Amino acid sequence: MFNNSFNSPLMRSLHSQIYCKVKIFLFGLLCVSGIGCENEFDPLQENDRYVFSMYGTFDIHADTNWVRVMPIVETLIPKDPDSNGTTVTMIHQGTGEETQLQPKLIRFSENVYVWNYWTTKELEPQEEYMIRAEAPGGSQSFATITMASELAIPDIIYSGGNEEGEIRGNSEDTLVTMDFRYLIQVIRDRVVEPEVEVIISNLDDINLKTNGDYCAEIDNAEKIEEILLANRGDMIVNRRELVVISSSEDWPDIVDLSEEEIVLPDAVSNVVNGTGFIAGIAKRKIVITSKRVSAESYPKRKCE
Repeated sequence: MFNNSFNSPLMRSLHSQIYCKVKIFLFGLLCVSGIGCENEFDPLQENDRYVFSMYGTFDIHADTNWVRVMPIVETLIPKDPDSNGTTVTMIHQGTGEETQLQPKLIRFSENVYVWNYWTTKELEPQEEYMIRAEAPGGSQSFATITMASELAIPDIIYSGGNEEGEIRGNSEDTLVTMDFRYLIQVIRDRVVEPEVEVIISNLDDINLKTNGDYCAEIDNAEKIEEILLANRGDMIVNRRELVVISSSEDWPDIVDLSEEEIVLPDAVSNVVNGTGFIAGIAKRKIVITSKRVSAESYPKRKCE
């Protein structure tokens, strides 16, 4: 039998709290990286502990992995597009092999810049890696992560007409994301509106077995209607995509933290001599096409 504890009112309430806290946590990390924050960074001014902010995920299935690395300075807004001389290196802890990540300048607005560093190096599941950032003067920040296990592509039964279906799969690690992402146009007063993206989290709908098998019954039509304030019959769904992500023990445990604590530099950080968070993940993105078996023509099974 599947464990139905994910679907209890208590677990649903708890996950809602976690989801809100994750958004606050990510916002805090983005602020540390200098995105969308106009105030001076008072907590870190005149500091001798924090060298860099580092934020990113390393995906075992990705062709290219990125990490954002920014020197921590007196203000949050990085306005200098010139190279700061930072060197970012990935070190495989098991072999000692070092890979230098390549820098890429990202411009967010007219005068706001951040640096991302990327690599196409193939990663090994369940192996430890150190991500190290070094300033020209030799000061460093670093994080050590454990890569996730490979994540099998789940079996999907889906009815586009009803936006419902069933997801079955297996994960050796903790599932941290199960999102359906839709590109939808709404028809109002005979006018087709521009396409918008709607993301529905179905993480609450997962029933989990102790051996890692999981099952989720999907029923997203009403949720989409509530978001778009429109009836399902007045929508054109141009794309449906399922995103499933698992993570190693690196994924932050923020259940017991308050919203105020989450944004503190040391509250949710695995970066030594810095702040931010880096995690090893396994991510699968599956486009739901008309070729998939329709839920209406497939014998339904309960996630039990």
